[in-house]
Order: sequence, then C-alpha cells, then structure tokens
Amino acid sequence: MPETASGRKPKRVFSQDEQLYQPLTVEEDRARTNTHYEQPVEFFTTLTGGEWNVYSANLWTGSSSQTESQERKLDILAEMMELRPGMRIMDVGCGWGGPLTYLSTKYGVRGVGLTLSALQKDAADERVARYGADVEIVVSHWKEYVDDEPFDVIYTDEVIVHFFDLGDFFKRVYALLRDGGKMLNKELHLVNARHAEMSRAMSFINEIFGSTGNYRTLGDELTLANEAGFDVAQIRQMPLLEYQKTVDSWLANMKANRARLEELVGRDTFKRFLTYLQLCHHIHGGTRMTLDLVLCRKPEPVTGPVLVARGG
Repeated sequence: MPETASGRKPKRVFSQDEQLYQPLTVEEDRARTNTHYEQPVEFFTTLTGGEWNVYSANLWTGSSSQTESQERKLDILAEMMELRPGMRIMDVGCGWGGPLTYLSTKYGVRGVGLTLSALQKDAADERVARYGADVEIVVSHWKEYVDDEPFDVIYTDEVIVHFFDLGDFFKRVYALLRDGGKMLNKELHLVNARHAEMSRAMSFINEIFGSTGNYRTLGDELTLANEAGFDVAQIRQMPLLEYQKTVDSWLANMKANRARLEELVGRDTFKRFLTYLQLCHHIHGGTRMTLDLVLCRKPEPVTGPVLVARGG
C-alpha cells in the first residue's frame, strides 16, 4: 500500500464481504461456517488435543494436561447448569461431540448436539458410540431444528458470536425449554461497542470463520435475552489469561505436528490457522474483550392468587 505525503500508510478500506454483522440465510450460514470446520477431523483433534477436543477456552491455571483443562472448564458449565441424572440437554454447535459426551457420561444426562458439518457428525457419532453416551448428534441449523420433547438446559460454548440474529436464537431456545429451564452461553464480549471497528487482525479472523463474526457487548446480549423472555440468573467471568494459555497449547500442538498437519490440509491452510491463533493470543492479552458465562432461566408460570393493588 503506497504511503501518503505525510509518510503514513492510508487507512485500509474494508469491503462489504469483510465486515462484521452480515445477515445470512440458513444456506449461506451453513456454507460459510463449514469453510472453517470442513477440514479433516484429524487436523482439529490434533490442534485441540486432550480427550475431548474442546475448541474453546479451557481452564489451564492449576491443570497439568489438556484433558484436565478441558474437564475443569466443562465441570464449571455443569455446575452452573445444575446438571442432574436424567436431565435432557442440548449443545448448539457441538463440534466433534467431546463436551456433550463428557457431560452425558459424567453427569448422567441425555443430550442432543447440533452441528452444521457432516464431518463433525461422523466424528461425534464415533465418540458417542465409543463411550456409550446417551447422545444424539443432528446435522441441523438451529432455525430448522424441531423437537416435541422439551429440554432442561440448552447451552453454547463460544458459538453465539456467529449468530447475526441472536435475538431470534434466544426466542427459539425459549420455545425449546421446559418452564424453569436454563440457557447458558459462554462467549467473548466487547467492553465497548466502539471496539467493533474493523482492523486487519479482525478482518483476518472474521474471514477464516467464513465472515460470520457478530461481536457484541455483554449488555447487548443481556438485553436480547430479556426481550426473549429470559430472566438473567448468573454471570461469571473467565480470565482472558486462560484463553491465552489455551491458544498457546494449540499453537504448541500445531508446531509439534507440523509435517502431518501440512500433509492433511496443505501448507497454506496450516499457515493461515497458525496466523489466526497467533492473532488470538495477542487479542486475548488486551483489554478490549471479556470472556463471560451467562446463565438465564425461563420463568415458571405464575400460579396461585394474583394480588391486585388497590388505590388509596
């Protein structure tokens, strides 16, 4: 890019396709999402490591292995969801089935996992069968999923950042839950909406995820949850240092297995993922985002006599 008269490079103008907050049809959303996930399963299982291949921030402080860091994070989710044997839960964006299989086998819950990727479903089905988990993996967009049996809990783990119409998602979850059911979302949030301004780093990360980025503030998410009918029950914050440590473990996995991973996906794709993770490490060391776990509850219907205030 040529320099200006002042010696500075002009500010880059990003195209419409590079921008955040793009409304997508179901088919567009499926196609764009799968540009990231339709890689060989071995690539992602090697990258994420551990027993459960959790592709999100885990709890590394005090953990001695990738598996332990994954299980400690999943146990926090289980604690917030108050999982009990026999409950029915849904994981929207279930990946390769690791988290849902772990929660099902440890806490005795029945599970449904939604994915948009046939490759993820095949890997998840194999894992479910290997562990004998009471879990069904379904290839379906959340907008198209229907079920006659209500859920006790529906959760996501760093997934709703890819939903343009988050308010509609919350309304769909509300309809799928039983009265008193819970919704849990773990997600990155902007500390101020002004930080959504596009940058080279943000553009690269958005592109590698098929341009499905919809970064919000925590306040925006809470407002949309309330508008869908939910009561906000609990908010926990996870230190971004844990995300840095998780990303560092993924980078180490990639570098230790570079030859095999390049064989699987090619040198260019390997380098793009390496750059993406390096950018994530840098971003998670800043102060523009928080990592939050938001638990909401679908209210129970009002029963008993209704008190009516009388005028003086």
